[in-house]
Amino acid sequence: MSTLLRILKSAPQDLWLDTIRRAKPRVHDELVFWMLNQTECDFAVAAHAFYHSDPAHYLDDPRPLPPHPAPGQTFAQVLINWDKGYYRTHKLQLELRDVHPRTVAGLNQKSMARPRGSLPFAIPARFLDPWGGKPIALPPYLSPDDAIHLWPIYAALQLRVPDDPPGLPRQIAKARKAIGLFSFRTRRS
Repeated sequence: MSTLLRILKSAPQDLWLDTIRRAKPRVHDELVFWMLNQTECDFAVAAHAFYHSDPAHYLDDPRPLPPHPAPGQTFAQVLINWDKGYYRTHKLQLELRDVHPRTVAGLNQKSMARPRGSLPFAIPARFLDPWGGKPIALPPYLSPDDAIHLWPIYAALQLRVPDDPPGLPRQIAKARKAIGLFSFRTRRS
């Protein structure tokens, strides 16, 4: 993972958001933890992590936040880091795969239904209205789907990438699949 962290450290936030979208819960908690603890982390990356931590659950069963969240305690980590001044840059736009508007509306309703001061934490208003920013603009040389130098790193870490490496290996795999489908169809006829 250290190779990926070095890449992300010098990469634009567009790659960070793309990477967190590829992450799997519990499998990549340490990667998400690292991203959220970087002062340059864009708001969209934090909001994606926040909404994928099931914040409504924490409103239904409110408990004090741990003073020092560990990997996997994303809800607490986002709120604590927000209070420290993180995630104030909001250049990137959230998409439906990051958070659905109904999820935001539901969290707003749950939040408003709670008596003021009844929660042992505060959800910042910015997270209750996470819209704005621009769509990511990831050039092919920075996309793990297309960049020959990134695909093996992402694949080895079990981040969501195509099954076959970019370039000739992927073209060969597509051709084999197409031939297999063609063969199957002609045999059935």
